[in-house]
Order: sequence, then structure tokens, then C-alpha cells
Amino acid sequence: MGSRHYLSDAYLAGFLDGDGSIVATLERYHSKRFPYRVRIKVNLTQHARHKDKLVLMQKALDGLGVIRVNKRKDLAELVIQNRSHVQAVLERLVPYLLIKKDQANLALEVLKGMGSNEKHKPSTLSERAYIRTLSLVQEIRGLNSHTGGKREIRVFDPVTTGFSENTGIKTGLSSPVRRKPLARTRVKV
Repeated sequence: MGSRHYLSDAYLAGFLDGDGSIVATLERYHSKRFPYRVRIKVNLTQHARHKDKLVLMQKALDGLGVIRVNKRKDLAELVIQNRSHVQAVLERLVPYLLIKKDQANLALEVLKGMGSNEKHKPSTLSERAYIRTLSLVQEIRGLNSHTGGKREIRVFDPVTTGFSENTGIKTGLSSPVRRKPLARTRVKV
């Protein structure tokens, strides 16, 4: 009998709701097109003495993710960060989520928007789609308890010039202003 037999998707979703997180991070990315790379992660966390339970959960999730142990904090966590793996796990668990359902749906939207991009291949993501992705990341971070909108980042906006008067994301839907090569917009994330 496999662990999937008694660790149902509803149980795993409840565990994610209580002792897990859906995290959206922006990492500096030295690219000619976009200054940040978006990463979506799913973490399931427990005290290090319960690492064996995380191993069972990993098996129930078809072996996806990596188990990391932080000895200093006595924590163990199952971390899933590969885009396709995160998408598969969230699609499986989202029907059962209660607390983190909004984060999961937003994360799935981000992942579907970025789905055609593969590692080490030129990005096919448009500038408008990139800015939309950043706004979804901002929404996810706003729903999480410790990361919601605490720092501003500067994002290239190819449609407008100068700095935005507000800290919201400019989508370029309003009438464009004279173009400059390195126009930027401030985004609060």
C-alpha cells in the first residue's frame, strides 16, 4: 500500500493551508528584457523530528520536490519549485484549499502565463504579459502574512516614459508618452 492511499489530496491541501505556504518571489535577473525572474514555490513545513511525515507527503505527491532541513531552527520542509511540478501540485490541491485558495489560483495564473518559457531559451513573454505577471505576484505577496508589498522595485515599462506618479503598475493601456530607451515604472511588491 502506497502512502497515497491514506494521504488524500484533501489532507495534503489541509496541511498546505495550515503548515504550508505558496510563495511568489522576484529574483534579480540580468537580462536584456526583464530585470526580475519570477519564481513560485510551494512549501510544506514541519518540525525536523517529523521529517519522515514530509517524506510520506512527498511520495503522495508523486515524488515531487526536495526535503530540506534547517538544523538551526529545527525545521524540515518539502519545497516544490520546478514550474511544472508546482503547477501539477496546485492543480491537484486547489479544489480542497480553503485559506490559500486565492494564492493558489493566482500562482496558477502566473504559471500558465509563463508556461511557454523554458529555461535557457529566449523568453516569448511580452512586456505587457510581464507587467501583468508582476501584478499577480504583488497580489500573492499581499495575501501572504509577512511579504505583502513591503518594498518597491523598479521595472522597465516599454510603453511609457519617466517615473510613474503613483506606485501602482503601469500597464501601458493609457495613451503612450514619447518613448525613451530606458523608461521605468515603480512597482510596489
